[in-house]
Amino acid sequence: MIKYFEHAAVFMFLFTGFLLLLLRSGVLRGLRNMLIRAKVSMEEQDRKTKLALRNNLQDFEKKNSLWMRIEKELEYTGIRRKVPGITAGKSVVFLTVSAVVFFLLGTLVKGLPGGVTAVVISVMAGGFIMQGLKGRNLKAVNDELPKFLDFLGNYSLTSGELISIFSQISRYLKEPLRSVLEECETESKMTGDVKLALISMADKIEHPQFKQFVRNLEITARYSADFSSLVSDSRRSMREYLSQSRDRKGMLREAGINMGLLLIMSVVVLLAVNLLIGGGIGQILLETMPGHLAVAGMTLILVLFGFQVFTMNK
Repeated sequence: MIKYFEHAAVFMFLFTGFLLLLLRSGVLRGLRNMLIRAKVSMEEQDRKTKLALRNNLQDFEKKNSLWMRIEKELEYTGIRRKVPGITAGKSVVFLTVSAVVFFLLGTLVKGLPGGVTAVVISVMAGGFIMQGLKGRNLKAVNDELPKFLDFLGNYSLTSGELISIFSQISRYLKEPLRSVLEECETESKMTGDVKLALISMADKIEHPQFKQFVRNLEITARYSADFSSLVSDSRRSMREYLSQSRDRKGMLREAGINMGLLLIMSVVVLLAVNLLIGGGIGQILLETMPGHLAVAGMTLILVLFGFQVFTMNK
């Protein structure tokens, strides 16, 4: 026990001496200044991105830089509503640090290949989580949009009271529609620009029918005071969209059943081969190049199938 304390004391003294040496040489001061400059630069980039997104709302040709796409992903996944202070810069820093941590942990356990594998798995898991959050929000909007249109249909809408009606019906809707309607009302009151508030609201939701309806609302508000025909047409369009969505889900169910049958048959074939060769199929799959290629091919098929499922669910 005393030996462990001695080792710990030696380590602490060495660490303290090294730290004092760094302080003396000004390395930490330079590192601190570099981090401050990086933070200021990132905040400036986030400010420019928000301004560009704002200007981009009214442009005919959309400009989608990487920073803008990250900002939109934060909106579409709902992360920004749960973590209000998150920005594209902060999310990039978080993802980079996470990747480094996973790489170091994987390297400590399995060496360099383990580190690379850990990073790849973490990136894939993060992508699936993001797609899952987007899919959940799309489903929520899909379920709430008919109710939203029914509420609007119960009012005699005019352009002057459109935004105030949003505040009245938002309390009866679920997220994310509730938040975007409340934000639209707040923005229109603060800026006095109903048009830009509506365009901004459409840009916060990924659902195509919602985007189309809000854009049509904005156009109708400029040229007409009567929204009843627009709401009626949108309800009909929404019914057609839901019918097509049900058809797509039926196709996905059939594809999922076929994929499940393919996996079951693959397992049966592997078990049969294992019996024929007297065992060792697991070793072949995990420790030989053909086995690695076979596992990688099957994994790639599953990943592509999952991506296709997410794409068709939009």
